[in-house]
Amino acid sequence: MQTDSRSSLKRVTAEYGSDLSLSCTFQNKDSDEIIVQWLFQNSTDTNHRRSKSHWKPLFLNTQSLIPRETRYSIQQKIQKINRTFIAYSTILTLTKITDSDEGLYMCKSLLPKTIQMTYQVQVIQSLDINPKQLIIPSDEMGKYSIQLSCILKDNHTNRRHHDIFWWHNNKRLGSRTNRYARIIKNFTQHSVTSTLFYTGDSSFITGNYVCESEPLRRHISVKLQTNISSS
Repeated sequence: MQTDSRSSLKRVTAEYGSDLSLSCTFQNKDSDEIIVQWLFQNSTDTNHRRSKSHWKPLFLNTQSLIPRETRYSIQQKIQKINRTFIAYSTILTLTKITDSDEGLYMCKSLLPKTIQMTYQVQVIQSLDINPKQLIIPSDEMGKYSIQLSCILKDNHTNRRHHDIFWWHNNKRLGSRTNRYARIIKNFTQHSVTSTLFYTGDSSFITGNYVCESEPLRRHISVKLQTNISSS
């Protein structure tokens, strides 16, 4: 991910108890001049929309500013692009995420010019796909329809702004861009369910399906039944 001189915001979903890595990459002329900060703003501060936001410093380059918090770590990579420019990457990793880790994370370059990238991290309970595998009967001819569901469970009551996307054989599916696909979202107090209805010839709709709430991905395989009968 490459940032530019403008600020940008990216939403990221993290599953409770999992690990998450956030990265920021930019170009510079001289690696010795690079000064990078990672900062954190708790979701409580964000939701209250205080007039003056409180950002907690996490790292200055590779130096930890929260030595007692061992769940945070930092990596940096420097790659030479040509004789003049290098690509600088900084990766912040959080382990065993909890609800208290939810909020905004900012990567900010101070020299030679200010560049920043902000992540909005939402912590959910789980992401699941149903069914886990689907087999189409071998005698099915003509059009065939499948129904797949992606269930996102969230302990936060009635929070509905989760992005869930569907992919088929590495191609994005959407009701507006694919006339064979229809996607419906249903909401309950603690969950969001995205249901994919996909229609086509049996051989056309086989393959690998992915539901994604970035960076979380869940897979399902749709196959044609073989002629070998089971006992």
